[in-house]
Amino acid sequence: MNVNLSNLPLSIKSLFTGYTLVIGIGLMMAGAQIMLTHGMSDGEPGLSIDDVVYSYYGNRSNSKLENKLNGSMKDKAPVKERLKLLIG
Repeated sequence: MNVNLSNLPLSIKSLFTGYTLVIGIGLMMAGAQIMLTHGMSDGEPGLSIDDVVYSYYGNRSNSKLENKLNGSMKDKAPVKERLKLLIG
C-alpha cells in the first residue's frame, strides 16, 4: 500500500493542515515579538545582530547611563535634557 498525503483520510489531512497553520502563526508572532522588543535597540529600524547584542549584553563602550539615554530610554527625555545629563 502506498502511503502519501493524497491517500490519507480527510480527518488526517485536516489535522496536518491545522498543525501547519498553528505552527506558522506561532512563528509569525514570535518574529513580531522579537522585532518589537529588540528591533530598535541600536537606534536603527530593523533587526540586526547589533540589536540582539545591545539587548542582552549592552554597549560596553559608554557608561550605563549614556547607553540607556541613547537606547531604550531615548524617547523619555528631550534632547536638551539628555545632552545636559550626558555632558555634565
